[in-house]
Amino acid sequence: MIQVIYGAKGTGKTKIIVQQANDYARTAKGVVVYLDRSNHRLHDLHRNIRLVDASAYDLHSQHDILSFIKGMLAANFDIEQIYMDGITRLLDCNISQLAELYQGMEVISREHNVNFCITASGAREELPDFIAKFVQ
Repeated sequence: MIQVIYGAKGTGKTKIIVQQANDYARTAKGVVVYLDRSNHRLHDLHRNIRLVDASAYDLHSQHDILSFIKGMLAANFDIEQIYMDGITRLLDCNISQLAELYQGMEVISREHNVNFCITASGAREELPDFIAKFVQ
């Protein structure tokens, strides 16, 4: 499953995703991962959440991110939830250019029973179809 938290820049998406991750981690049976473009959220996240600073791994493309996630899953099959914040800033792109990432997350979610929660900036009516279908 993929969940998208959307809204205009500055509307509190990061605060929402951090809170959701913290709430989820309190009852998770498996591993919870929070993928961000820095480690600034270290003290905001529950101690059971594995914060991954993507900038430390030279992730510069959607393919890099998908391969990185697959590598994490290969090393730790207990990962059940992955939160991703700031992907467009990490990749320096627009959300309309992230079709490969979302398609890859769909496959990973289905094949490895992993849930994703990701932030997206923009109004709902402006979200590309490949993202809008995940908005709840």
